Amino acid sequence: MANILILGVKVPFTSGGQEVLVQSLARELKVRGHLVDLVELPFSPVPKEALLTQAAMWRSLELGEFGGKQVDLVIATKFPSYYARHPGKSLWLVHQHRAIYDLYGSRYSDFSDDPRDEALRRMLVEGDKKVLAECSFVSGISKNVSKRLKDFCGIEAKALYPPLPLGSRYRCAEAQNYVLCVGRICAIKRPDLMIKALPIVHNIIKLKIAGVPDEPGIMDYLNNEIAKHHLQDRVEFLGRVSDQELIELYAGALAVYYAPHNEDYCYVTLEAMASGKPIITAHDSGGVLEFVQDGVQGLVVEPNTDAIGHALNRLVDNRKLAEELGQNGRKFVKQSGLLDSGWDQVIDGLLSPIQQRRLSANA
Repeated sequence: MANILILGVKVPFTSGGQEVLVQSLARELKVRGHLVDLVELPFSPVPKEALLTQAAMWRSLELGEFGGKQVDLVIATKFPSYYARHPGKSLWLVHQHRAIYDLYGSRYSDFSDDPRDEALRRMLVEGDKKVLAECSFVSGISKNVSKRLKDFCGIEAKALYPPLPLGSRYRCAEAQNYVLCVGRICAIKRPDLMIKALPIVHNIIKLKIAGVPDEPGIMDYLNNEIAKHHLQDRVEFLGRVSDQELIELYAGALAVYYAPHNEDYCYVTLEAMASGKPIITAHDSGGVLEFVQDGVQGLVVEPNTDAIGHALNRLVDNRKLAEELGQNGRKFVKQSGLLDSGWDQVIDGLLSPIQQRRLSANA
């Protein structure tokens, strides 16, 4: 048994894949007999000038011992949790601060080429390189995340995919006339492309969106698009749903739309596949493409409304194709260990610094 701290970063009043990941990891470690606790600090990406302060807050944490209990391992997850100090630090990287890395220069980043922004960006990148080099074990939650770490910081990282949070509970039911969109409602997830594609989609098809907004003004923008295209009777915002409600939504969908920009990982994609549903995604959707091949588990198209609309019509017109793609995905997920069995590989990797120290002590 080991004493383990999982380091999480919490944006107050929001919940997403990172929260699911740390909770699932804590559960699996406890099942295996370890003493586990979660350390979280609040985080806000704005103002960006405060990013250094937030990194310094984590850096001030020395996590070696609490209440007479020695901490054997800390597991960092995302910026800036990996700034914490501990001699046995594992990294399971969700992502760094993407606005200074892969999103820099895009509309999704608030960093410009202003000299002050450039100076701040350099300090953050150099800080990342320094503290990430301290990690005894380095991994990312996908090949895409690991590749970014190599490209921008020169650090090799093993890809360790997080198994699905609901394990084998996902099921497949007869497809109904709706396409499902799941996740935080924000610009980078691009729900607007599916909404704006609906006018060219057969009018029997509705769009159900499960998730809550986490950007100012995003709902006003989406509702304006819905009104402009007269889609009030075809788009339904469901808000936050329970696990069982989510299972049923996946089970009854004709297809699942998930086409974010350069995604880190893709719980939604894999949940859809586990439910036997085809995915509509885009050529630039990053981690999604590690699991979805065009014409095999779903349809991969250009990130524009026409391409997305025509892809959905193709599945509406050919229900047999939709079913075949969905079953291909379901088979893939079952064979890949992403339901339950994959946790052993993840935990073996993350706990390897403990094993290495024991071997060194016995040498």
